[in-house]
Amino acid sequence: MGYWEFDQANPSSVRMEVTQGDQFNNDEVGLAEALVREAIQNSSDASCNDLPVKVRFAIGEVSGEDARRLTTQLHGLRPHLDECGIDTGPIDLAPVRVLAIEDFNTKGLTGSRTDIDKGNFDRFWRAVGESGKKGKEGGRWGLGKLVYSSASALKVFYGLTVTESDPEPCLLGQTVLVNHRIGNNFHPAHGFYFEGRSEPLDLQMPIRSDDELDFFRRIGSLSRTLQTGLSILVPWLLDGIDEESIIAGVITNYYFPILAGKLVVEVGDNVIDRDSFLDIAASHQPVHNIPFDFVKSISETITTVAEITSRQPIGNGDLQEDYFSPEDVSAMKERFASGQIVRVRLPVILRPKGEADRTSHIDLYLQGLPEGEKPYALIARGPITLPGERRYFGAAAAYGALIANDDDIADFLGDAENPAHTAWNTKAHKLAERWRNPAQTLATVRHALRHFYTVIADQAESEDTEALIDIFSILDQTQSSRGPRRKSRKPKPVIEVRAKAISIRPRKSGFDLVPGPGAADWEFPKTMRVRVAYDMIGANPFKMHSPFDFDFATDDEITVEGDNVQIEPLKSNILKVVAESEDFRLEVRGFDEHRDIIVDARAQ
Repeated sequence: MGYWEFDQANPSSVRMEVTQGDQFNNDEVGLAEALVREAIQNSSDASCNDLPVKVRFAIGEVSGEDARRLTTQLHGLRPHLDECGIDTGPIDLAPVRVLAIEDFNTKGLTGSRTDIDKGNFDRFWRAVGESGKKGKEGGRWGLGKLVYSSASALKVFYGLTVTESDPEPCLLGQTVLVNHRIGNNFHPAHGFYFEGRSEPLDLQMPIRSDDELDFFRRIGSLSRTLQTGLSILVPWLLDGIDEESIIAGVITNYYFPILAGKLVVEVGDNVIDRDSFLDIAASHQPVHNIPFDFVKSISETITTVAEITSRQPIGNGDLQEDYFSPEDVSAMKERFASGQIVRVRLPVILRPKGEADRTSHIDLYLQGLPEGEKPYALIARGPITLPGERRYFGAAAAYGALIANDDDIADFLGDAENPAHTAWNTKAHKLAERWRNPAQTLATVRHALRHFYTVIADQAESEDTEALIDIFSILDQTQSSRGPRRKSRKPKPVIEVRAKAISIRPRKSGFDLVPGPGAADWEFPKTMRVRVAYDMIGANPFKMHSPFDFDFATDDEITVEGDNVQIEPLKSNILKVVAESEDFRLEVRGFDEHRDIIVDARAQ
């Protein structure tokens, strides 16, 4: 029989808390969505053949004797839960909600069970913040597994794995609490459910008892018998994680590999694959609005070579029109103007430390924005989509996609990703550790889609023979035979120029808002409404603004400071500013320096 146990910690050692769980439950990504992102990402990384990876999510309830047995197992864990402030009330409440996550066509947790070998088994169970993944593999931080314990009210989960080198199933359980003390015994945050210890390293050994394995298969309704892969069980599943939220997370985050035929996801009775995806997406609300028809068209081309390749690589500088021949530019503008998808391949120069430069590539796609639709950008590294990077495409009047599928560029961009895999960071430690001049390379990549739009869309020309008919007209001579009429002089109206009360001064990556001469007539305090948006051609920038461009309430890169003002975000791009005196000042910084901003400030 297995049992729960925490190691003893040396009280003289420096204590380190596991605080990274919040990175998977925040304003940008909720817990249910993070659970979907991390589980499928780990499964995709473990693919073992050319078949689509299959991931199964199933929520059930455990009651009766099985619930009592599950509760009894926690006897040794309960004092630690109490000491760490975890509400143990749910332990005695039945039924117990259980989430099962299983993957197939995957290799499972490979590596030694009895040694610290930095294999997948060792890193999954015995390491935090340590990852050996590279290339197209999604993980880089070794933190994603924290989402499993975060999804349990008791911070508990179990994992059953089968591998080719170890075909007999084995299981471990883990809880992630905080460093704590019971009497004079000090304990780390991690505790384990296991059945014995190894020699000579005294490591927790996984459970192989048929009775125990059958019990966990039963309470999780697991499909796995001897197939290689990993099955996760999360008991005492938190409210808010249900089939609907899981399906929404799948549709929002993994539409690209599903439509490309590389991933199949089963949620309850719903099988989401390339054939059923559009129907299921239409009946379930994704977290973000996504033009799936556009994405499906892209997914059908990712294994083919683009017809147009730029004449020189990016990496040293930004994409410009002269990167393409005049004939190619003309053809791309014509295709874009006609509503067709335009695709190009951009070589990218990468500079690994201690090695010669490498040439990789990204693929860019653009399609003109249909009437009444909002701009959208798909940014993908392998199977991972990065919603936080959409802001760099902004409110361009188009659908766009940046696809990084080549191993070398996927390796580089993977080192730039944040732990939740939602955005890239030019200051990421692994970038500086492994690559030369990575910030410039990353900047040219993340802005490439916007610059491509500028090349083929912002300068697109069309002829409208009636465009100026209301401004210029030709006198119809048949309308009059009397000759020219005598014109009477009209007095020119005198328009008084009002002194501006608000002065907007452009600054690097932002602007200042200060009083103009007209503010001398104000009575203070005075309220102003300040709207900001990235400029665009052919549409109202303020109407086309998206929170993915920037969000005053949640975006850490945007700083809003001032003197003698009170500041309150009203919307993602609107500020309420109350000037308390005539010498007020508002300073806003952190916008994309590659794009123009429009500022509208009005007194109320």
